[in-house]
Parts: sequence; structure tokens; C-alpha cells
Amino acid sequence: MLNIDVAFRVVRSDTALEFINAQRELAEKKNLDAQQEINEACTGAVVVTGYNNRTYRVDHVDFASNPSSTFDKNGTVTSFKDYYKAQYNQDVTDLSQPLLVHKDKKTGREVLLIPELCKMTGLNDAMRADFRLMKDLAQITHTDAQRKANECKNLLESFKKNEKC
Repeated sequence: MLNIDVAFRVVRSDTALEFINAQRELAEKKNLDAQQEINEACTGAVVVTGYNNRTYRVDHVDFASNPSSTFDKNGTVTSFKDYYKAQYNQDVTDLSQPLLVHKDKKTGREVLLIPELCKMTGLNDAMRADFRLMKDLAQITHTDAQRKANECKNLLESFKKNEKC
């Protein structure tokens, strides 16, 4: 038997770096500690990386590290910038940005992410206030039973046509 459960995630067009810079500007206008404000805004946020399409929940922001920082990869010391260029062919332009930290719950390993290469997910307040956007989003996420059944049939047909499946 096949159980199909449809799940949706909104991937925004802004990068985590743009989000961080916006939070920094807000904090500076209000004369608040920018690092603390950025850390509070980013903690718990979910980002998706364009190079492997994985989602990560941000545990905190590491202001002591940046893309030029180095780490040991199988006995070889390399910078994050060089690693992402070699591994994923991704160029990092802002070398002063802090890194996002995700702690894997299964392994306990920390994954350091470059904000410039991550897209934010979820809806921000401006999006929630946009009536047209919310209406369009509701049409996609709240479909009737017949449409869901047709989408499932189409999925099964594509499985049948694909030799690998």
C-alpha cells in the first residue's frame, strides 16, 4: 500500500544573509545589540540550501566564524568558502557574514551553513498581511478531495512510466 501525505513549505526569495542584514539594520535603528537581535530572530528559523535542497533548523548564529574560517575535513584543513566552491561549485562573496549553526539531533554533529547560500522558509508578517498572497496560497494548500485524488493518480502514472521506479 502507498500512503501519500502532501506537505507544503514556502521557500522565500530572500537569503538568510539578507534576513540577517535586515535584522541588523532594525537593531541599529532601535539602538539594540545587533548580534543578540539577529540570534533571536534566526534561532528556530528553517532554511533550505540551494546546493543540496535540504532544510535545516537554525540553532544559533556563530558570530566568531565566517566563510574564511577553517575546519578539518578528513585530515585536510580547508576554509568554508573553499569547501563550498570545491564541493558544490558555490561562490561566496561576503566573507564577513557569520555562520548559521544547525545541530543534528540524531548524530549531535554541528553543521555550519553560509547564510548567503541559504533561502529562508515560512511566511513573514508582510506576507501574512497580503490578502491576495494568502488567498492564492490557500487555493494551493486547501484543495478538494477530487483534485487530491487526481494528483495521486498522476503520481502513480508517472511511477509506471519511469523504468527506475
